[in-house]
Amino acid sequence: MNRLDELIVLLNSFFNRGSTNKREMKRVFQWKRYLKWNDLTPEEKLSAKRFILLPVFAYLIIGIFNQNFSLIVLFLIGYVLYKKFEKRSIEKK
Repeated sequence: MNRLDELIVLLNSFFNRGSTNKREMKRVFQWKRYLKWNDLTPEEKLSAKRFILLPVFAYLIIGIFNQNFSLIVLFLIGYVLYKKFEKRSIEKK
């Protein structure tokens, strides 16, 4: 082929890119599809439950942590002190 034919092939491949590749894209964010609950596959239902319930669980965990922060800090200090004093009492010969 001469250079003109190669240029035409290159331009045709560039402008006709969309028609050659017909793969189906995976849906990542499908809020409208989640609203049609009965039409979802079991995998999509599980994904929707995770998507909806994750913020609820995160809110509960953060709420529990904030309410019991001083208690958690006290337990951590007690654990560190226990480990420190435990190491002193054991002597290797």
